[in-house]
Amino acid sequence: MIVLAGMSDELWDWLMDRGWREVTYRPDRRTYRHVPVSCVRKLIDATDDRRSHDLELALARAEFRDCYRVDPDVLPTYVQRR
Repeated sequence: MIVLAGMSDELWDWLMDRGWREVTYRPDRRTYRHVPVSCVRKLIDATDDRRSHDLELALARAEFRDCYRVDPDVLPTYVQRR
């Protein structure tokens, strides 16, 4: 999910409690899903009792995307090839 302006720290903490993380690993082998912006907005605006439902809806509408994977030929400077 691309984090939009308006997402509170409290919502981010709630998502992290459910396993969500920033994309910080290189080279990254995880798979990602593109969550529609409309679903992210709905999640941001959701009350505490609606959040789980809106997150399930967002995940149901998400599509797997390979575009978030790191190109294996473009490695960070700290990775040395032998």
